[in-house]
Amino acid sequence: MGFWERWSGLMGAMLALALLLGFWQLLGEGEDLEARDSRGRTPLIVAAEEGETDRVAELVERGARVDAGDDCKWTAMMRAASRGHTDILAFLLDHGADINHTEKTGYTALMGAVIASRPEAARLLLTRGADPDIREYENGQTALMMAVRNRNPELVRLLLSAGADPELVNKSGKSARDLALEASAGEGEPMQQVLTALGCEPEAAEKR
Repeated sequence: MGFWERWSGLMGAMLALALLLGFWQLLGEGEDLEARDSRGRTPLIVAAEEGETDRVAELVERGARVDAGDDCKWTAMMRAASRGHTDILAFLLDHGADINHTEKTGYTALMGAVIASRPEAARLLLTRGADPDIREYENGQTALMMAVRNRNPELVRLLLSAGADPELVNKSGKSARDLALEASAGEGEPMQQVLTALGCEPEAAEKR
């Protein structure tokens, strides 16, 4: 095979590769950013939930709505918080995600982080101005009450330091302190730390 034949073959292969890459790029650009899966999740929500940082950035750059919700009204930011993907969480907040958005039962991203025991995500949200005193709709629980129920002294201290109100009551008329005292019987060191953080005397718990 002569030089020009080899050269022509090489150029033909390069042209075919370029056309293929262009085809795949067009497919990507034509992706429906508002497509929904069986749970009502958009591509952005899926990427945020699965921790795909580069994919999240790409979708937002292409115009994906950061506050689009799934069937339960959970946004990409909320999914990132509950999974502990703090880099994605920060990125979405930087791009306008509503930090106090509530899903259909009144839960916030902060509550999701607390329930999933994601202290770094909770800390980031509180630093960015998340409201720790929002109450979910069914029982009127706050993020602090949820941290107490999870027997998580680290999150209890974090929420209190961010200004969470321990005197707020749920729909049963009970505060975070009341819930801590109720749950403390027979509990070990973590619950004792929760009681201490809330300013409850161990003797008060024993009397219950």
